[in-house]
Amino acid sequence: MGADPNYSKIPGAKDSVRITMTGGYADVSLTRLRPPTGSQSGLYIARSKGTETANVYGGAPQGVRTVAQYVLWESAPMQVLAGWLALSGLQKNGNAGTLSGVDLCHDSAAVAGVVVPVNPGYLGKTTATVGSPAIDSVPPDSVHIDWNGIVNQGAVTANVTMPGGTWPTAQLTASYADTLSTYYPVIRVNGDLSLPSSGTGMLIVTGNLTINGSMGWRGILLVGGDITSNGNNGIIGATVSGLNVKLGTYVPISTANGTKTYQYSSCEVAKAAMSSGALVTLRNTWVDNWVEY
Repeated sequence: MGADPNYSKIPGAKDSVRITMTGGYADVSLTRLRPPTGSQSGLYIARSKGTETANVYGGAPQGVRTVAQYVLWESAPMQVLAGWLALSGLQKNGNAGTLSGVDLCHDSAAVAGVVVPVNPGYLGKTTATVGSPAIDSVPPDSVHIDWNGIVNQGAVTANVTMPGGTWPTAQLTASYADTLSTYYPVIRVNGDLSLPSSGTGMLIVTGNLTINGSMGWRGILLVGGDITSNGNNGIIGATVSGLNVKLGTYVPISTANGTKTYQYSSCEVAKAAMSSGALVTLRNTWVDNWVEY
Protein backbone atom coordinates (compact mmCIF):
# COMPACT_ATOMS: atom_id res chain seq x y z
CA MET A 1 0.00 0.00 0.00
CA GLY A 2 1.35 3.39 -0.90
CA ALA A 3 1.90 6.08 1.68
CA ASP A 4 -1.00 8.06 0.20
CA PRO A 5 -4.15 5.92 0.65
CA ASN A 6 -6.40 7.62 -1.90
CA TYR A 7 -8.81 5.85 -4.24
CA SER A 8 -6.36 5.72 -7.14
CA LYS A 9 -4.26 3.25 -5.11
CA ILE A 10 -6.70 1.55 -2.74
CA PRO A 11 -9.00 -0.45 -5.07
CA GLY A 12 -6.47 -2.98 -6.31
CA ALA A 13 -3.24 -2.00 -4.62
CA LYS A 14 -0.54 -4.61 -4.19
CA ASP A 15 2.16 -2.03 -3.63
CA SER A 16 3.98 -2.01 -0.30
CA VAL A 17 5.58 0.59 1.92
CA ARG A 18 8.57 -0.08 4.15
CA ILE A 19 8.42 1.33 7.67
CA THR A 20 11.83 1.51 9.33
CA MET A 21 12.02 1.18 13.11
CA THR A 22 14.70 0.68 15.74
CA GLY A 23 16.06 -2.84 15.33
CA GLY A 24 14.33 -3.68 12.07
CA TYR A 25 11.68 -2.78 9.53
CA ALA A 26 8.18 -3.80 8.39
CA ASP A 27 6.92 -4.17 4.82
CA VAL A 28 3.21 -3.31 4.86
CA SER A 29 1.01 -4.29 1.90
CA LEU A 30 -2.66 -4.27 0.97
CA THR A 31 -4.20 -6.82 -1.41
CA ARG A 32 -7.75 -6.64 -2.72
CA LEU A 33 -9.90 -9.75 -2.32
CA ARG A 34 -13.23 -8.22 -3.44
CA PRO A 35 -13.75 -4.96 -5.33
CA PRO A 36 -16.22 -2.36 -4.03
CA THR A 37 -19.55 -2.68 -5.85
CA GLY A 38 -22.50 -0.40 -5.24
CA SER A 39 -23.00 -0.13 -1.50
CA GLN A 40 -20.87 -3.24 -0.88
CA SER A 41 -17.48 -2.35 0.56
CA GLY A 42 -14.22 -3.57 -0.94
CA LEU A 43 -12.53 -6.36 1.03
CA TYR A 44 -8.75 -6.40 1.50
CA ILE A 45 -6.05 -8.20 3.44
CA ALA A 46 -3.54 -5.89 5.14
CA ARG A 47 -0.21 -7.58 5.89
CA SER A 48 2.85 -6.51 7.80
CA LYS A 49 6.05 -8.53 7.41
CA GLY A 50 8.48 -7.59 10.16
CA THR A 51 12.20 -8.26 9.84
CA GLU A 52 14.67 -7.97 12.73
CA THR A 53 18.06 -6.49 11.85
CA ALA A 54 19.48 -5.92 15.33
CA ASN A 55 21.28 -8.51 17.43
CA VAL A 56 21.76 -10.87 14.49
CA TYR A 57 24.76 -13.20 14.76
CA GLY A 58 27.01 -13.66 11.75
CA GLY A 59 25.63 -16.33 9.42
CA ALA A 60 22.32 -16.60 11.31
CA PRO A 61 19.07 -15.86 9.43
CA GLN A 62 17.18 -12.70 10.27
CA GLY A 63 14.07 -13.04 12.41
CA VAL A 64 10.93 -12.63 10.27
CA ARG A 65 7.25 -12.66 11.24
CA THR A 66 4.14 -11.76 9.28
CA VAL A 67 0.81 -10.63 10.76
CA ALA A 68 -2.38 -9.86 8.86
CA GLN A 69 -5.83 -8.31 9.25
CA TYR A 70 -8.90 -8.26 7.02
CA VAL A 71 -10.12 -4.72 6.35
CA LEU A 72 -12.92 -2.99 4.45
CA TRP A 73 -12.62 0.15 2.35
CA GLU A 74 -15.71 2.16 3.33
CA SER A 75 -16.66 5.11 1.17
CA ALA A 76 -17.61 8.33 2.95
CA PRO A 77 -21.36 8.35 3.66
CA MET A 78 -23.47 10.88 1.77
CA GLN A 79 -27.02 11.84 2.54
CA VAL A 80 -28.99 11.45 -0.70
CA LEU A 81 -32.50 12.84 -0.51
CA ALA A 82 -33.25 13.05 -4.23
CA GLY A 83 -31.99 12.60 -7.73
CA TRP A 84 -31.75 16.41 -7.73
CA LEU A 85 -31.77 18.28 -4.43
CA ALA A 86 -32.19 21.98 -5.27
CA LEU A 87 -31.90 24.11 -2.12
CA SER A 88 -32.79 27.31 -4.01
CA GLY A 89 -35.65 25.73 -5.95
CA LEU A 90 -35.89 24.29 -9.45
CA GLN A 91 -37.68 25.37 -12.62
CA LYS A 92 -38.14 22.82 -15.39
CA ASN A 93 -38.85 24.26 -18.85
CA GLY A 94 -40.14 21.79 -21.43
CA ASN A 95 -41.94 18.48 -20.99
CA ALA A 96 -39.20 16.14 -22.16
CA GLY A 97 -36.84 14.30 -19.85
CA THR A 98 -36.78 12.41 -16.57
CA LEU A 99 -35.94 13.49 -13.04
CA SER A 100 -35.82 10.24 -11.11
CA GLY A 101 -35.08 9.08 -7.58
CA VAL A 102 -35.39 5.40 -8.48
CA ASP A 103 -32.01 3.74 -7.95
CA LEU A 104 -30.56 2.93 -11.37
CA CYS A 105 -28.21 0.51 -9.60
CA HIS A 106 -31.17 -1.43 -8.08
CA ASP A 107 -29.20 -1.56 -4.85
CA SER A 108 -30.97 0.94 -2.58
CA ALA A 109 -34.46 2.19 -1.85
CA ALA A 110 -35.88 4.91 -4.06
CA VAL A 111 -35.53 8.53 -2.97
CA ALA A 112 -37.48 11.55 -4.20
CA GLY A 113 -37.06 12.58 -7.82
CA VAL A 114 -36.70 16.24 -6.79
CA VAL A 115 -36.40 17.86 -3.37
CA VAL A 116 -36.80 21.63 -3.02
CA PRO A 117 -37.63 24.11 -0.25
CA VAL A 118 -41.27 25.14 0.08
CA ASN A 119 -40.42 28.54 -1.37
CA PRO A 120 -39.75 28.85 -4.33
CA GLY A 121 -40.32 25.12 -4.70
CA TYR A 122 -40.59 23.29 -8.03
CA LEU A 123 -41.83 25.43 -10.93
CA GLY A 124 -42.54 25.09 -14.63
CA LYS A 125 -43.41 22.02 -16.64
CA THR A 126 -44.05 18.70 -14.93
CA THR A 127 -41.68 16.33 -16.62
CA ALA A 128 -41.49 12.60 -15.92
CA THR A 129 -40.50 13.12 -12.28
CA VAL A 130 -40.52 9.84 -10.38
CA GLY A 131 -39.35 8.68 -7.00
CA SER A 132 -40.55 8.22 -3.46
CA PRO A 133 -42.19 10.73 -3.56
CA ALA A 134 -41.78 12.26 -7.03
CA ILE A 135 -41.39 15.79 -5.59
CA ASP A 136 -40.74 16.60 -1.94
CA SER A 137 -39.98 19.69 0.14
CA VAL A 138 -37.53 19.98 3.04
CA PRO A 139 -36.01 22.90 4.97
CA PRO A 140 -32.29 23.50 4.21
CA ASP A 141 -31.38 22.80 7.85
CA SER A 142 -32.45 19.17 7.40
CA VAL A 143 -29.82 18.65 4.69
CA HIS A 144 -26.82 17.11 6.46
CA ILE A 145 -24.05 18.10 4.05
CA ASP A 146 -21.25 20.01 5.78
CA TRP A 147 -20.91 22.62 3.06
CA ASN A 148 -19.00 25.02 5.31
CA GLY A 149 -16.55 22.24 6.14
CA ILE A 150 -16.11 21.40 2.47
CA VAL A 151 -15.72 25.01 1.27
CA ASN A 152 -13.84 26.61 4.15
CA GLN A 153 -12.23 23.83 6.20
CA GLY A 154 -10.89 21.33 3.66
CA ALA A 155 -13.25 18.54 4.68
CA VAL A 156 -12.89 16.93 1.22
CA THR A 157 -9.45 16.70 -0.39
CA ALA A 158 -9.49 17.45 -4.11
CA ASN A 159 -7.39 15.71 -6.76
CA VAL A 160 -7.74 18.77 -9.01
CA THR A 161 -8.40 22.34 -7.85
CA MET A 162 -9.28 25.15 -10.25
CA PRO A 163 -8.15 27.82 -10.87
CA GLY A 164 -4.60 26.52 -10.74
CA GLY A 165 -5.10 22.94 -11.86
CA THR A 166 -5.94 21.60 -15.31
CA TRP A 167 -9.27 20.03 -16.19
CA PRO A 168 -8.44 16.39 -17.15
CA THR A 169 -10.59 16.30 -20.30
CA ALA A 170 -9.18 13.15 -21.91
CA GLN A 171 -9.33 11.04 -18.75
CA LEU A 172 -12.82 12.23 -17.81
CA THR A 173 -14.23 11.70 -21.29
CA ALA A 174 -12.81 8.17 -21.49
CA SER A 175 -14.07 7.34 -18.01
CA TYR A 176 -17.57 8.65 -18.76
CA ALA A 177 -17.78 6.35 -21.80
CA ASP A 178 -16.54 3.31 -19.84
CA THR A 179 -19.02 2.17 -17.20
CA LEU A 180 -16.33 -0.08 -15.66
CA SER A 181 -13.88 2.77 -15.20
CA THR A 182 -12.44 3.40 -11.73
CA TYR A 183 -11.35 6.96 -12.52
CA TYR A 184 -13.51 9.01 -10.15
CA PRO A 185 -11.49 12.06 -9.07
CA VAL A 186 -12.57 14.85 -6.75
CA ILE A 187 -12.53 18.10 -8.72
CA ARG A 188 -13.02 21.40 -6.92
CA VAL A 189 -13.78 24.65 -8.73
CA ASN A 190 -13.58 27.87 -6.73
CA GLY A 191 -16.08 30.12 -8.50
CA ASP A 192 -18.34 29.54 -11.50
CA LEU A 193 -17.92 26.77 -14.07
CA SER A 194 -19.25 25.97 -17.52
CA LEU A 195 -18.76 22.20 -17.67
CA PRO A 196 -15.86 21.65 -20.14
CA SER A 197 -16.58 17.96 -20.83
CA SER A 198 -18.54 14.94 -19.69
CA GLY A 199 -16.93 13.10 -16.83
CA THR A 200 -17.02 11.03 -13.66
CA GLY A 201 -16.28 11.65 -10.00
CA MET A 202 -17.20 14.24 -7.39
CA LEU A 203 -17.48 17.75 -8.80
CA ILE A 204 -17.50 20.53 -6.20
CA VAL A 205 -18.34 24.00 -7.55
CA THR A 206 -18.46 26.85 -5.04
CA GLY A 207 -20.20 29.17 -7.51
CA ASN A 208 -22.70 28.54 -10.34
CA LEU A 209 -22.59 25.61 -12.77
CA THR A 210 -23.69 25.68 -16.41
CA ILE A 211 -24.15 22.46 -18.39
CA ASN A 212 -24.68 22.84 -22.14
CA GLY A 213 -25.38 20.50 -25.04
CA SER A 214 -25.13 16.75 -24.62
CA MET A 215 -22.60 16.72 -21.78
CA GLY A 216 -23.22 14.54 -18.78
CA TRP A 217 -21.73 13.38 -15.49
CA ARG A 218 -21.62 10.13 -13.54
CA GLY A 219 -21.08 10.61 -9.82
CA ILE A 220 -21.83 13.49 -7.46
CA LEU A 221 -22.41 17.18 -8.17
CA LEU A 222 -22.14 19.55 -5.18
CA VAL A 223 -22.85 23.10 -6.32
CA GLY A 224 -22.93 26.16 -4.09
CA GLY A 225 -24.83 28.36 -6.53
CA ASP A 226 -27.49 27.53 -9.09
CA ILE A 227 -27.33 25.06 -11.97
CA THR A 228 -28.38 26.09 -15.46
CA SER A 229 -28.82 22.95 -17.56
CA ASN A 230 -29.36 23.55 -21.29
CA GLY A 231 -29.88 20.95 -24.00
CA ASN A 232 -30.05 17.17 -23.96
CA ASN A 233 -27.89 16.29 -20.96
CA GLY A 234 -28.06 14.73 -17.57
CA ILE A 235 -26.51 13.31 -14.44
CA ILE A 236 -26.38 9.73 -13.18
CA GLY A 237 -25.68 9.66 -9.45
CA ALA A 238 -26.80 12.54 -7.24
CA THR A 239 -27.07 16.28 -7.81
CA VAL A 240 -27.19 18.98 -5.13
CA SER A 241 -27.47 22.67 -6.02
CA GLY A 242 -27.93 25.86 -3.99
CA LEU A 243 -25.69 24.75 -1.12
CA ASN A 244 -24.56 28.33 -0.47
CA VAL A 245 -27.99 28.79 1.11
CA LYS A 246 -26.52 26.89 4.07
CA LEU A 247 -23.92 29.67 4.38
CA GLY A 248 -26.61 32.35 4.52
CA THR A 249 -26.10 33.45 0.90
CA TYR A 250 -28.91 34.12 -1.57
CA VAL A 251 -28.91 31.70 -4.52
CA PRO A 252 -31.14 32.07 -7.62
CA ILE A 253 -33.42 29.23 -8.64
CA SER A 254 -31.81 26.47 -10.72
CA THR A 255 -33.11 26.03 -14.26
CA ALA A 256 -33.45 22.94 -16.43
CA ASN A 257 -34.14 23.74 -20.08
CA GLY A 258 -34.99 21.07 -22.66
CA THR A 259 -34.59 17.32 -22.48
CA LYS A 260 -32.61 16.03 -19.51
CA THR A 261 -32.17 12.94 -17.41
CA TYR A 262 -31.19 13.38 -13.78
CA GLN A 263 -31.14 9.85 -12.36
CA TYR A 264 -30.22 8.64 -8.88
CA SER A 265 -27.67 5.79 -8.80
CA SER A 266 -26.30 4.47 -5.53
CA CYS A 267 -23.42 2.80 -7.41
CA GLU A 268 -22.26 6.06 -8.97
CA VAL A 269 -22.60 7.87 -5.63
CA ALA A 270 -20.50 5.20 -3.92
CA LYS A 271 -17.79 5.38 -6.58
CA ALA A 272 -17.63 9.17 -6.37
CA ALA A 273 -17.49 9.14 -2.57
CA MET A 274 -14.86 6.39 -2.49
CA SER A 275 -11.87 8.76 -2.47
CA SER A 276 -13.14 10.24 0.79
CA GLY A 277 -13.38 6.84 2.43
CA ALA A 278 -11.25 4.99 4.96
CA LEU A 279 -10.02 1.52 5.85
CA VAL A 280 -12.06 -0.16 8.59
CA THR A 281 -10.86 -3.34 10.32
CA LEU A 282 -13.05 -6.43 10.53
CA ARG A 283 -13.37 -7.75 14.07
CA ASN A 284 -11.89 -11.15 14.97
CA THR A 285 -9.84 -11.39 11.77
CA TRP A 286 -6.37 -10.68 13.19
CA VAL A 287 -3.84 -13.40 12.30
CA ASP A 288 -0.36 -13.51 13.82
CA ASN A 289 0.90 -16.58 11.96
CA TRP A 290 0.27 -15.65 8.33
CA VAL A 291 2.23 -18.04 6.09
CA GLU A 292 4.21 -16.64 3.18
CA TYR A 293 6.06 -18.59 0.51
